[in-house]
Amino acid sequence: MRFITVLLWILATCVALPVEAAADKPVRNRIVRVVTVSQDGLVDNSKEALLEATIKRLDQAASFRPDIASLPETFLRQAAEPVPGPVTTRLAAWAREHSSYVIAGLTTLKDGRLYNSAILIDRQGRVAGQFHKIHPTEAELKAGITPGDTEPPVFETDFGTIGVQICFDVNWWDVWKRLKQKGAKIVFFPSAFPAARQISALALTNQFYVVSSTQARQSRIYDITGEELAVSGKYQQWAGAALPLGKRLFEIDFHVRKVHELLEKYGSRIDVNWLHDDDWFTLASLDPGLTVEDLEREFGLVPLDAYRVRATGAVDKARPK
Repeated sequence: MRFITVLLWILATCVALPVEAAADKPVRNRIVRVVTVSQDGLVDNSKEALLEATIKRLDQAASFRPDIASLPETFLRQAAEPVPGPVTTRLAAWAREHSSYVIAGLTTLKDGRLYNSAILIDRQGRVAGQFHKIHPTEAELKAGITPGDTEPPVFETDFGTIGVQICFDVNWWDVWKRLKQKGAKIVFFPSAFPAARQISALALTNQFYVVSSTQARQSRIYDITGEELAVSGKYQQWAGAALPLGKRLFEIDFHVRKVHELLEKYGSRIDVNWLHDDDWFTLASLDPGLTVEDLEREFGLVPLDAYRVRATGAVDKARPK
């Protein structure tokens, strides 16, 4: 009996060692767990009913253990309140309980003005930022909604830089490009509707993740290629995905051999997705201590954006004077 006890202790110790070593390894590459909630199918539009039903779906999504959770545009419809207020206080308690950021679309009241806003609440339940819809619809303007500032803000979280656009803002692609230039890795899109084709195109054009959260129909999470990673629907009114923030897009030119060598060395520590019909591939690290930038330096990889700049310079240089 004593021999068995000692053997079990040795086995437990051996199993624990890699876990402890992994815990000590510095996190340089963030993989962010994101959930998005849809309000599709909710028929009672009273503030209290919408709040309780949406929180119930948010509670269900907590099983995914998100780093950040997103709710739709004006998810209580036109019920306005200051920030902080009763609803943000309720969401702050949820954020603290689940150690998760929350983005919530609300009609807010500030200095006598109404805004269509997205409120960012951090893991400690503090209001960490506000975004006001830049382009309210004509109907919203008639209802008294004030447009937000034309320069889109970005917000710093403990996992990286994020941006926000709301519903009708989807039609101004230059603003989304500005978020890319300011370093946004994920853009959240609280909306009344999915805008699926445009959001897919914007994700690919800017090579960032986009998370849509809708009042009606499906909420979705888009890859940097514009492909759908997760979608809500009939059987689950929320969607979740784990997003490696360092993921990058590459042209296959001069890369194929290097990627095979990279796969041979790093195996399951990385993820390569070949987009065969586009002559592209994406590269992501699944190792908290290994970044895509590390791999670029080691294997001489050139991301698509940098390759375009380099190729443009070569073409311009070769043009007849």
